Amino acid sequence: MEKKQQDISSKIVGTNCYNCKYVSDEKEQIHQDDLNEQGGIDPKNDFEMYRAEVTDLITLPGGSKENSTDKRQCHHPRVNMYVTARMCCALWDNDHVKRPWKK
Repeated sequence: MEKKQQDISSKIVGTNCYNCKYVSDEKEQIHQDDLNEQGGIDPKNDFEMYRAEVTDLITLPGGSKENSTDKRQCHHPRVNMYVTARMCCALWDNDHVKRPWKK
């Protein structure tokens, strides 16, 4: 039973930024004023808006500011912005993803 519990807790749940291999493990403080109504961080200038658009960096639906208690840096060179667990983009990846077309 203990082994099974460990396997369950190590599973990736959802394709949000905090499960992506490009996002830092270091949590940083976030202020509620920095968040949009669904708990994501909106781009702060035209260059960030451009990067968000071309990578489809979104805030997932159904959340609120209360669901985001910190922010982390995304180190993907095409994103390179702060994100929350309420966000995801088209570049999301994880080392344990199964791609059947790759052997």
